[in-house]
Amino acid sequence: MKKSTLPVPGDEEIRAFENVPVDLAARYIGWSTPTIYRALQEGRAPFGFAVKCAGGSWAYNISPGLLMKYKQGDLPTYRLREVEEIAVDGITRILDEKLGALRKLTEALV
Repeated sequence: MKKSTLPVPGDEEIRAFENVPVDLAARYIGWSTPTIYRALQEGRAPFGFAVKCAGGSWAYNISPGLLMKYKQGDLPTYRLREVEEIAVDGITRILDEKLGALRKLTEALV
């Protein structure tokens, strides 16, 4: 893939947009445009999202503020596996509490 020779946009240029164009966002954070498209489509980009439209095309929204925070390292990010583990741990804890309460209730009735 050919490296872009276009200049890297600055914060002021990014801040001027309500919805940062994908190609500009890619240059700003040093990613390829296809990588940004895919991350947005898969819901893995913490600075924006993608919506599949009728007919199969995609619409993209990239927040200038979140994009800048991401580049500066001020936007917390999690890997999908970490989010899954947090969810599973929380669900397991709640189920254990509910089952414990149910056991106590059953023992009290017997």
